[in-house]
Amino acid sequence: MKKAIVHAGMAGALWGGVIVLPSLLGDIHPVVISCARFGLYGLFAAAIALPHARRLSARLTARDTRLLLELALTGNVAYFILLTAAVQYAGVAIAALLNGLVPVAVMLIGRRHIQASRLSVSLSLTLIGVGIVCMNVPVLLRFLQGAGEWRDLIGVLCGSLGVMSWAWFALRNAQQLKAGRFSAREWSTLQGIATGVVAVMILVLVAVLQPRILPLELSSERWLAFAAAALFMSVGGSWIANALWNSSAQRLPVSVGGQMIVFETCCALLYGYLLAWQWPQTNEVLGMLLILGGVMWTLRAEQRVAGPRKAVGGVPITGSEQ
Repeated sequence: MKKAIVHAGMAGALWGGVIVLPSLLGDIHPVVISCARFGLYGLFAAAIALPHARRLSARLTARDTRLLLELALTGNVAYFILLTAAVQYAGVAIAALLNGLVPVAVMLIGRRHIQASRLSVSLSLTLIGVGIVCMNVPVLLRFLQGAGEWRDLIGVLCGSLGVMSWAWFALRNAQQLKAGRFSAREWSTLQGIATGVVAVMILVLVAVLQPRILPLELSSERWLAFAAAALFMSVGGSWIANALWNSSAQRLPVSVGGQMIVFETCCALLYGYLLAWQWPQTNEVLGMLLILGGVMWTLRAEQRVAGPRKAVGGVPITGSEQ
């Protein structure tokens, strides 16, 4: 049990870094950051799949290919574009806490799978809603005084859409894995390749339609920082973190494992405040406690009602990075 929790904590620490890094790349567009990360991720996946390429391709159907592209977009590229935009527009704290709502969003989108009472779910959503308002008190006050910035609201909207996108991915992916046509490892590798293809396609479209957002005028130092960040996010935030998370998931009951995603949120918040070299404000502390409390309440309620069981679609809810 201790080893499983340590592995989950290490995965959360890596994913927390992935959430914070875009705040250090404010001069690079979220689309470019996401495509760079997942382009590398796809390259590594293709290298791993190379010895088995003929066998895997022979089993792929047109439906599989369409689903892989859909999952690559919703669960990886588009999701991370939205998360990066949330970080750059609204800040690390808001983005991290919104991202921590993934387990609740998965259960709500797959609401027929929710076994907790409506009262428990309503209470959880109320805590989360009040927490989000608390986190955004300064923003709301600025708007009421006529001095607000749309950047903050755009960031919250992007973060919320990112959570919905990944929750949709989690349900669709769980349904496919439950079908049993591919092993989890094979399907993960195929997803990595599809993600790389989608990332490259989007980058090509950007180069043709919106070339001004490409970071062509970065200094050599910034290019080096960008390359290092993309490498960390693709290797550390995808391959290594996923391996640690899967190791944890194998040792923990599903009902407990889902709660370990809180490590990611807490680490991202810690990194964000360390980078800013400041303590959180009172409203931020209260908002964090309410949001995290709401997430934990929902997961605990599910655990009490269902006991050890499979998560949505028969597959454990994993972390927000795939």
